Amino acid sequence: MELKTYQKNVLGDLSRFLTLMTEKNSAAKAYQTLWEEKGVTVGFNGLSPYHYNLSHGVPDVCFKVPTGGGKTFIAANAIKTIYDAMPTATTKAVVWLVPSDAILTQTYAALSDPHHPYRQKIDVDFGGAVEVYSKSQLLNGQNFNPTSITEQLSVFVLSYDSFRTSKKEGRKAFQENGNLASFPKYMKDKDILLPDTDETALIQVIRSLNPVVIVDESHHATSKLSVEMLENFNPCFVLDLTATPKKKSNIISFVDAAQLKKANMVKLPVIVYNRKSQSDVYGDAIHIRRKLEAQAKVEQAETGRYIRPIVLFQAQPRIGTESTTYDKIKNTLIEAGISREEIAIKTADKDELKGVNLLSSDCPIRYIITVNALKEGWDCPFAYVLATVANRTSTVDVEQILGRVLRLPYTKKNKSNVLNISYAITSSADFGKTLDNVVKGLNSAGFSEKDYRAKDVDEDVSEPVAQPTLNLFDEPTEELPEVDTEELKRRIEIMQQEPESTESIESDDMLAAALAQNEAYEDMVSRAEETAVNNAPTEVRDKMNVFRMNEEYAEEATALRFPQFMMKVGPSFFSDDEYVPLKLEHLEDGFTLKDKDTQIDFSTVDAEMARVDIDDSTEAVPKVWQIKGTDSTYYKEWFNSQPSEVRLAHCKGLIRKQISKMNSINDRELLDYIDRVVDNMTEDQLSDMEQSPYPYIKKVEDKVKALLAAHRMDIFNLWLEQGKIECRANYTLKSTVSPTSFFSSFPKSLYTSEEDVNDYERKVVWQLSSMDNIKWWHRNISRLGFQINGAVHAYPDIIAMTESGKILMIETKGDHLDNAESKTKAIIGSKWDALSGGQYRYFMVFQTKSPDYPGAYSYDRFLEIIAAL
Repeated sequence: MELKTYQKNVLGDLSRFLTLMTEKNSAAKAYQTLWEEKGVTVGFNGLSPYHYNLSHGVPDVCFKVPTGGGKTFIAANAIKTIYDAMPTATTKAVVWLVPSDAILTQTYAALSDPHHPYRQKIDVDFGGAVEVYSKSQLLNGQNFNPTSITEQLSVFVLSYDSFRTSKKEGRKAFQENGNLASFPKYMKDKDILLPDTDETALIQVIRSLNPVVIVDESHHATSKLSVEMLENFNPCFVLDLTATPKKKSNIISFVDAAQLKKANMVKLPVIVYNRKSQSDVYGDAIHIRRKLEAQAKVEQAETGRYIRPIVLFQAQPRIGTESTTYDKIKNTLIEAGISREEIAIKTADKDELKGVNLLSSDCPIRYIITVNALKEGWDCPFAYVLATVANRTSTVDVEQILGRVLRLPYTKKNKSNVLNISYAITSSADFGKTLDNVVKGLNSAGFSEKDYRAKDVDEDVSEPVAQPTLNLFDEPTEELPEVDTEELKRRIEIMQQEPESTESIESDDMLAAALAQNEAYEDMVSRAEETAVNNAPTEVRDKMNVFRMNEEYAEEATALRFPQFMMKVGPSFFSDDEYVPLKLEHLEDGFTLKDKDTQIDFSTVDAEMARVDIDDSTEAVPKVWQIKGTDSTYYKEWFNSQPSEVRLAHCKGLIRKQISKMNSINDRELLDYIDRVVDNMTEDQLSDMEQSPYPYIKKVEDKVKALLAAHRMDIFNLWLEQGKIECRANYTLKSTVSPTSFFSSFPKSLYTSEEDVNDYERKVVWQLSSMDNIKWWHRNISRLGFQINGAVHAYPDIIAMTESGKILMIETKGDHLDNAESKTKAIIGSKWDALSGGQYRYFMVFQTKSPDYPGAYSYDRFLEIIAAL
């Protein structure tokens, strides 16, 4: 199961946040910097500042992912990302919280199954040393002891209700537990334990492990009791997952409908039909389902993918006698000629789906009758049609279950778009109010009002007929209207006499309208220009500054196509040769440690460096990490009891763990390389490493990174000589920019305002704007703007255009930055310059220095050159 692009982006946001958090020693500063790098303002008139939701300042961040976006799979991938950012010897324990028994059962089953993609991913990330526990297994101490948790990732799948309580004395998790009696002696800091609770209680053991806490459906966990529940776990990090974040959620990544649609995760838009009568609702739901199944059979013959479209009939609830509604729907369907075996009821008091695999080709079910029992803990991508059965004067409430029809089977786009969208059918006198509830349903699933299209057979949606309405949950509820089952039966018989053909889909009124609406929806999604604000989630766009190009430059500037290094990947269906932008991973291909030297200068290791792994000192641990409890105690006691050869092997393991994060490193070669490094170490160095592994880990890691960087540069130069890499027109300036801080005081700026600059950059910009031969200048935004994508990636600070049409890429450097990294960037920039056909020039401009490598100039020399361009 491969990650979708948007899922990789979510994990990239998490990784970037963790990096920034460690660098800045502050979750709040990391949060602000992360969003500012995306062009989103934080603070006044911007995105809400970071909230410290837990009393001890534990980092607490949120992913906003709509229904159908794969939150659980993202979370399974996130565990390694989080622990990679932590000190090396941290005990790895995860509390995975879910809001209901249904979701608990699903999540535990998936994470426990070695064949399930979620568990397979975690196993790969942690070398198979993974144990998943239920609450009962933890209480019984089943494979759960101080030794096992030091050697594995331990995942505790628990429900809110087991730990969210004001009456702890009645809960087993808060009671003395002889099965866990071996844990207290390893609890280093007993000040963290809950008062008036036995130290052998499960909650105390979990607190001592200082776990990562993953909160599924976190919008259910915002009450005072919920916050207390989270604090009782003593987490070191909290990751919230939800489609509908609450006000104080620290959202570091948003996923929207467009991303899911492009990734073929959801059936959008939702086409909402309003029919004249309840008979029409039944008839049209059956009709659409039959047409969809005919199309599905045709596509199955081509693709092998089996789809059996299902209708969800939403019954009207009655207080106390709910069955009169769902039984009436079932009887109506049977009397109209639908086979009993094709119908199932799923309500709070009747579950005919228990133990049924709805995705099996042997399953006959095509119609499911529910009220709101499907609102959570239920997943069936074959559900295509939501038909709401209520009085015409009743408000249709689809908020809780609309998300159940949104998942796209197999996350694969179908050839016919009728199988790529969802359908909702209702009969309402006030269609406007019904659509309000559709929007609420979409909002509850994490989508917006843009993600549906409406078709009303009676009235204009904007002018609903004034009719008395009854909320579905008010008493008394009217009886369902009578349906002419004989007429409905005749209609079904006519359908059954029609050949199961897809030829009539485009001539079918309802499906033709759906296809037209889908085309308009996809056009809206694809038409958005690739600007920073359009690429940002809709939730943050109003927090972004948007500055357009100045009209006098816009036409010419938007027509420019800046060259970038492109790699030839061979012919495609559309052209003789296809090119893709060069990426660092392309240049890492073929890297090997087999023939690399192991010369590392360990003499500079500072013996007084903080000993993260086994020393009591924590100075090298970023203060933002709340690493408290037993995490180092278990490790230290075990480590100190081992003979030297075991300690040494463990140190090697720590080095391997740190470096193996680099995807281009072969694990077998890495083990051999580490052995060679250690063989060259002196006895004193070996002894010091056993006592303080961290500085040695860092030294070896830096060495491998340097070797990899040299390999990238060698391959880059070779491929340039071989013609595998070319400079080709690729990058287009955007019509708008969205800097978080900006200024507009200098003339000739390309945009109405530009990203703010430092003092030296201001000096360069001021000089450029005063020169007669400079037409315009632009402050290129790092991580968002143009990059020269060679063996290292560089973002020029300033882009300028001369009156003669030359484009200048200018990277400003203080004299103190004359170093190896700057030299590499300048050399790559000069190669880009030489291959760009004369129109494009690259300059690395130092304040006073004039380095002797290509591409680098002093400020005065730079001005002398461009004055004549």
